[in-house]
Amino acid sequence: MRAIDLDMTGKVWLYKPRYHKNLWRGHTRKIAIGPRGQLILRKYLTPKVDAYVFSPRQQQVLINAEKRAGRKTKVQPSQLCRKKAHPRKKLGERFLSGDINAAIQRACGRAKVSPWHTHQLRHTAALEVSRQHGLEAARAMLGQKTVQVSAHYAGIDEKLAKHVARKIG
Repeated sequence: MRAIDLDMTGKVWLYKPRYHKNLWRGHTRKIAIGPRGQLILRKYLTPKVDAYVFSPRQQQVLINAEKRAGRKTKVQPSQLCRKKAHPRKKLGERFLSGDINAAIQRACGRAKVSPWHTHQLRHTAALEVSRQHGLEAARAMLGQKTVQVSAHYAGIDEKLAKHVARKIG
């Protein structure tokens, strides 16, 4: 995501990704971002509109600054800058989809919780939107052409099934 790909003119922002899985079919994709999402994004926006909003390089700078600020002892002169002149692995300008899922897997392992992946967030969001606003709203939010595909993403609503089972016995 880059700031140049965001339409921030209205109360709801629209994000139009440069690349998406149905671009080759000629489909356009626009993702609506409400006030809560905007609040998060504002923290990461920079004056450089063509820069990626979430950058591994920039994230590492923030992490290092936070660690430095949290130090209890003074930094020794030999420790001031420990960057390698020619590191083997360089941080990129943007996160790739596999990078995010790999980070989630590592965090789940460290926290000793069941691993999950980003697609589960999409399915959960589809289920919640379809519960609260209907399947057509879930279709619009997910950016899908048909309600049938949205129904697949929303999955089986166990909560609703239990409610119906209680009512009909």
